[in-house]
Amino acid sequence: MRRYISHQFPNELKTYVALILASLITVITIDFFLYSSDYAQHLFKQLIASKPVLSFAITPISFVLIVYIAKYFCHYVQGSGIPQLIAANDSRNKTIREQLLSFRVAIGKISFIFLAMLGGAPIGIEGPSIHVGGSIFYGFNRLLKLKRKLLIHSLITIGGSAGLIVAFNAPIAGFLFAYEEIGRKLKKQALILIAIVSVLVYVLAVLYRGNAPYLADMSAHLIDYSFVWQLIPLAIIAGVIGGLFSRAALYLIRKFVSHTRARVIIIAGILGVIVASFNYLSKGQIAGSGHEEVLLILTGESLGLEFVLMKYFATLSSLASAIPGGLFMPSISIGAGIGMELSPYYSQIDSQVIIMMAMIAYLSAVVRAPLTATFVILEMSVSLHLLVPGLLVAFIANWVSKQIFTQPIYEALAESYLHLTQYRN
Repeated sequence: MRRYISHQFPNELKTYVALILASLITVITIDFFLYSSDYAQHLFKQLIASKPVLSFAITPISFVLIVYIAKYFCHYVQGSGIPQLIAANDSRNKTIREQLLSFRVAIGKISFIFLAMLGGAPIGIEGPSIHVGGSIFYGFNRLLKLKRKLLIHSLITIGGSAGLIVAFNAPIAGFLFAYEEIGRKLKKQALILIAIVSVLVYVLAVLYRGNAPYLADMSAHLIDYSFVWQLIPLAIIAGVIGGLFSRAALYLIRKFVSHTRARVIIIAGILGVIVASFNYLSKGQIAGSGHEEVLLILTGESLGLEFVLMKYFATLSSLASAIPGGLFMPSISIGAGIGMELSPYYSQIDSQVIIMMAMIAYLSAVVRAPLTATFVILEMSVSLHLLVPGLLVAFIANWVSKQIFTQPIYEALAESYLHLTQYRN
């Protein structure tokens, strides 16, 4: 048994040195990525708060330029980046892996996200962080020249896990995402190496920037377990809304796939105008990842049903455009808004607990990774004591979403991406 497990680990010392170096570079790079992206979205929000009408000029132009350049010159940075990681891990074609994951792709991803945030796109930076992490780790394979497929795919999975850990300061969620999504086809023994490096990344991240929760410390908020059953309707509602989002997003993405430059520009421009309209109506509130809005909601401030609707359709429009950007944090902000709207109907449960359960349920319904959704929310809010109700709503919402659209959104996008990549080659 020991020999069998040890076979899953690298044999050369330089590989372990490279893993440590890649972990350190990933922590520094993604921390810079988060800081620069936050700065960009703050600039846009400050401008639009005083002059909302400018969104009709800035956002459509940004969408057209970014989508056009990304599609024809940096194709592999489109979307969140998670489908690229899944496609790279599912593919046995070295050329495809090197096109989807590289240092150049990581730099392109960071640059495009910065520009998209400046343009008011309602996108997250956590999915792209996963893509950046995977690109950095796989980029080291040019130096390592690993030949065992298990180790190559493990390297990609480790990078994706590292990206999520650094972005959300959520080590358990990072590992579980590697298990549920990126490395779901890996042999289980590979998870040992992934877990070890994930711990290393988390330790380096804490030493580099501290251990503050990504959201807020909600550990004081409790739930009486005799009322847990009351969360079932919330999970069903979030599951339906999240499932419809995934189904609509995949339909629109496939509908808008185009190889003619004129049509690409027109579609990007129309979707940019739609997002600009929501930016104008909300005075920039729906722009960016939604992190600030979640913090406001968790303090008890209601942003209203209009925020939920505008964020929902703006995120859907952004995803359909294939502009580089993530889905995690926008989904979490939508879930928080849903929880705030439903909390008045739960007199026996703390409203903050309802908000966190709605965040878990909606995220689980959209990304169809219930373990990741549960742990990422609870780790970001220091609320692991709510694990049991969190898992309950996550799996119910996941099941409801599955009835609406069978295949998880990232897997569906990965298949399309892999076919498109093969076609282009």
